[in-house]
Amino acid sequence: MPVFMYISRHKPDDCPAFHEKHRKSTLELLTTVDALTKKHGIKLLGSWTDFPEHIIYWVFEGTLDAMQKLQMEPCMMAWLSWNTMERKIVNKNEDILEMLKKAP
Repeated sequence: MPVFMYISRHKPDDCPAFHEKHRKSTLELLTTVDALTKKHGIKLLGSWTDFPEHIIYWVFEGTLDAMQKLQMEPCMMAWLSWNTMERKIVNKNEDILEMLKKAP
């Protein structure tokens, strides 16, 4: 199943640590993300925040269709209204290892 890395960024002025509306939006997303991923058949492999850079890294396993449906959830839409997001399809190192072993 495909693995997606989402890289989210926000401006310092929009940081949930200092902006009450965005703090509420972030809290709602973080408290519902497990239920939402389950609803769409997605697995959250991990998430990390680079606080000084205002960047959040999310790694999910699921189909592109499921990921798009997750992005349409109201709390995700609200969160995306003040964050920019890049989506990258990435490979697990175990998969790369197997591919390299089979290379001519």
